[in-house]
Amino acid sequence: MAALSSKAIYGLAAMHVLSHAPGGRMMQVREIAAMTRISHGYLEQLLSMLRRNHLVISIRGASGGYKLSRPAHEIEVIEIIEALDGPFYKIDGNVGSSLILEYFWSDIEEKMRTLFTMKLSELDQAYQPHYYEI
Repeated sequence: MAALSSKAIYGLAAMHVLSHAPGGRMMQVREIAAMTRISHGYLEQLLSMLRRNHLVISIRGASGGYKLSRPAHEIEVIEIIEALDGPFYKIDGNVGSSLILEYFWSDIEEKMRTLFTMKLSELDQAYQPHYYEI
């Protein structure tokens, strides 16, 4: 079974924190690291990859840091995953000799991609805890 890498999970966590930066301000690596509990060095590597894939922008200096390159409602979760891990859930070639299996794997790939087309901004809306009064 395919699973998301820790790189993708941590990158998504960092992007989620950036999506909540007050007023869209720049956030320093130490702030993001404290909020996500990702080591400073590893977080810098992830943010560098996200910057190269145009998902975050960075500014050096005392008042610098990182912020989303565009609004969270324009960034899909799958973009983050693919920026860090490469093509998502890609099945290479036909596993077996049946054309039916070829269609099956293609269908599975399409369904998996659809699951992760959720926008970064929708994470909070979709997964709010539910409290019930008793």
